[in-house]
Amino acid sequence: MTEPLRFGESRLLPSRVYAEGWPDFTRERWTRTLAAYRDRVRDLYEDLAEQHSDCFSLLRPLEVYVVVSLAKEWVFTRPADADSIVMDQRWEDACLAQRSMLSRADHERVVREAVGLGVDYELYRADDYNMRFDLDRTPHVASSNPEYSGREEADSDARVAIGQPQWERAINALMGREINEAALAGLRSQLETIAELQGTRRGNRFETWFGELLKAHGCDVEPGVNGEGEQVDFFVHKPFRAVVECRWKQRRLQPRELADLTAKLGRRPAVVAGIYVAWSGFTENCRRIAAQEPNGRTVLLWDAGDLQRLLSGEIHAHDLFEEHVSDRVRRYPMER
Repeated sequence: MTEPLRFGESRLLPSRVYAEGWPDFTRERWTRTLAAYRDRVRDLYEDLAEQHSDCFSLLRPLEVYVVVSLAKEWVFTRPADADSIVMDQRWEDACLAQRSMLSRADHERVVREAVGLGVDYELYRADDYNMRFDLDRTPHVASSNPEYSGREEADSDARVAIGQPQWERAINALMGREINEAALAGLRSQLETIAELQGTRRGNRFETWFGELLKAHGCDVEPGVNGEGEQVDFFVHKPFRAVVECRWKQRRLQPRELADLTAKLGRRPAVVAGIYVAWSGFTENCRRIAAQEPNGRTVLLWDAGDLQRLLSGEIHAHDLFEEHVSDRVRRYPMER
């Protein structure tokens, strides 16, 4: 390692006078930046921030951890109960005041190791001094215009939030997790009508409705057929394989009502799972029996809570399937 940078080596580096005034300057600059950022979000982007809160990086209370050397200034943040600004001065540090820190690709790793920052801190920005003036004098907040910086950061985060749905749809499509939001909106509006029906009419409408819900999640759904002594509501071929039975009754389903589904599974390859969908839910005994299916077949029970998650787009049908399968694997009784 070469000799670190020292005060007075160059007028392009901070002076001791600048370093002495840096703590007050940094504290005020970040206090005013955060205030301007949040005012901008409240004034212009409040609804957007509610929908995409993860995009607005400075909106919630933060600990701002600023590390400074003669080579660079790093700003890390992490969530906190209240705003705080921590300043770690390493002006002539043997590791962080190296000229190589201006350009090396792994500067973040180096500063994290030198300071001892955990993964709960996120690097927000890293700046050198080529855009700062009067490095031989006490820094003044007015020259850095923190209000302008706060508004610019808020506008930048808003642009990311506006573009996020398009990126999410593109990524979901590549991963086979695309969801038809317009179809979900239509299906949500149908629920009240279905609830007003009775008996077989309600059951038939609910069955059709759930098939359309799976299609909105990109599932390959095939209507069931009557034959060879069985009646199947419908099949799912992609992205998972399952026989599906749907019921909307006034009461929770009992274990005996699973028998028909497990019998149908017994006539199919083990790769095919069974999904029983019941808006009214299942008794605890019913869930226990399904979890201990004696033939080693996979029987999943989806209730109104699961359907609401699918209907809101909170989770893709494939991920809900995997979630239930994982839960079943973890809970499957071990043979003794």
